[in-house]
Amino acid sequence: MMLCAKQLVDMVQRYLEPHQSRDYRLNVVADGIRHEDDWWYVVVQPDKGDVRAYDYAARLSEAEQDLQDKEHLNVLLVPVMPN
Repeated sequence: MMLCAKQLVDMVQRYLEPHQSRDYRLNVVADGIRHEDDWWYVVVQPDKGDVRAYDYAARLSEAEQDLQDKEHLNVLLVPVMPN
């Protein structure tokens, strides 16, 4: 499947929705996308500064698995701390 970065941002954000926390939102960093071979690397960050990456790593893994199962995309969601 050929995707542009904008399509991928929208798709990943959609697959993150079911895994959102009540305390914070996980957002795709639009300029944090890299495509290498058949893998997409997508940076995701919480909208609050006090959230640790280990607090949402499982949520990212679940969204990655959903993307693999339903869209057949190899996506690695990379956690980053908010600015």
